[in-house]
Amino acid sequence: MKHKIRLGVNVDHVATLRQVRGGTTSYPNLLDMVKKSVKGGAEQITIHLREDRRHIQLHDLKTLSKSCPVPLNLEMAATAQMVAFAKKYRPQWVCFVPEKRAELTTEGGLDVKKGYKKMLPMVEKLQRIGIEISMFIEPSIQQVEASFEVGADAVEFHTGKWVHLKGAAKAKEWKRLVEAAEWANYLGLNVHAGHGLDYAHSKEINKLPYLQEVNIGHSLVCYALEDGMETAVKKMRKILK
Repeated sequence: MKHKIRLGVNVDHVATLRQVRGGTTSYPNLLDMVKKSVKGGAEQITIHLREDRRHIQLHDLKTLSKSCPVPLNLEMAATAQMVAFAKKYRPQWVCFVPEKRAELTTEGGLDVKKGYKKMLPMVEKLQRIGIEISMFIEPSIQQVEASFEVGADAVEFHTGKWVHLKGAAKAKEWKRLVEAAEWANYLGLNVHAGHGLDYAHSKEINKLPYLQEVNIGHSLVCYALEDGMETAVKKMRKILK
């Protein structure tokens, strides 16, 4: 029997609305939206503390580390400063992601194979204090194996490419996702997915073998403008059976 997929709600774009006027407004209140998300069925809250602080701020991490009613998943670049923040605020999960200043959003997966030597001590430091580690990667066998070798607990597959492709190209990318998920499971890694998922694509991602968790943000914040955050999350939770 298929297990229920865990829903992580990314609230970065709640903070985007707050910061669009230079952070001079206190609304929307991030913690309030987190609580509405949890009431709607979120089992995890995800935030990305970017180097340029374009949305989530350090004070948000501080607040949620104390007051988030469900596990907190911190997406972050593999830098000494971010590792120090993670050690201080102790989220339940850290997801290492690539980061470029000029990008509008995360454009692809992390090259764990290339960054192995740099990342290994970071993973070890965080795991020693009880933080679980995932790697945000493309659905590549090589990157799955590199994530396993670096000691990650999970891989989160970048679904953005699959979401935007059509026809035969979309089917080919889906095959890559399936093969990567099967290999990750074989190696004992938890299988997560995220990026670009809306209601329609979440119905499809349900079919990914061994999928345990999805992290969804932008579409939910957009749906919330019409339905409210709690209702938007409830609808997504219903889809992810």
